Amino acid sequence: MEFQLFHKRYFEALDGSYSIVTSREEFDSQITLTDSEADMVIKFFGIHNIQLGNVSSNPIKASKTFYLYPTLQPINLNLVFPKPDKAELRLYISKQAGFKPASGQIWFLYINRNNQLVIGSLDESKWNDLDQIDTEDEAYLEEIQDEMLNSGGIIQPPPPSIVKITSGARTTYKRNGLIASFALSKAGYLCEIDKTHKTFISQKTNFPYSESHHFIPMKFQEDFTFPLDCAENIVSLCPTCHRGFHHGVLEHKKVLIRTIFEARNALNNFGVDDMFSFYNTRKLA
Repeated sequence: MEFQLFHKRYFEALDGSYSIVTSREEFDSQITLTDSEADMVIKFFGIHNIQLGNVSSNPIKASKTFYLYPTLQPINLNLVFPKPDKAELRLYISKQAGFKPASGQIWFLYINRNNQLVIGSLDESKWNDLDQIDTEDEAYLEEIQDEMLNSGGIIQPPPPSIVKITSGARTTYKRNGLIASFALSKAGYLCEIDKTHKTFISQKTNFPYSESHHFIPMKFQEDFTFPLDCAENIVSLCPTCHRGFHHGVLEHKKVLIRTIFEARNALNNFGVDDMFSFYNTRKLA
């Protein structure tokens, strides 16, 4: 499967692809590259630079350099067109060479910004959990509670804007607690997944406790020309549903995403598959 926006952002990749290692591929120590995998590799190396025929007929040409994720240590793996019609592109995997993923793992290839062809593998659970923890979320939720307390529930949000924050090589985007406070107030401090979900009365604000969640995550702001930190993109959630967006199994996340997607007309320029890809919940082929 071709890398989606989520994967390109996470791996800082120009292009990429991934799939599940089958038991036959592990047993045979070879993977047949298909579709986007094959297209990317052929374009990267050049079709005339890939060995036609078996490895032993030209081992030097068959050997190709890849960079192993996450260390980027260079390794050599054999890559050939085994048949004269070049209808099949075959990659030989090898523990001795440094890359032999197990059956059921996700293996992936991508071209990084240094124009290196990176190869790697992860357990499916780790693959699905990539970049799902928001380390700044707790501070942001506290800021929202403060804004609610200061406003006394009468909230006039400022116009949405894109505010970039750069710290060294890391870029983030500022989230305005006042805009989130307005979105929570507009939702009646109820969970937009299910309004019957009960929480508690906040000691700080004396309002029902709910948490804000950017439906299109803020980490994708650089890919949009309009501010993602806007009331239309902020969802009011109970703590359980909020954690479900970040830590739930794929099928649970998809139920949550679909529920909000179907209730948000402001997002009708996107398909539900687009929303799934923002959370790395596309079904694995």
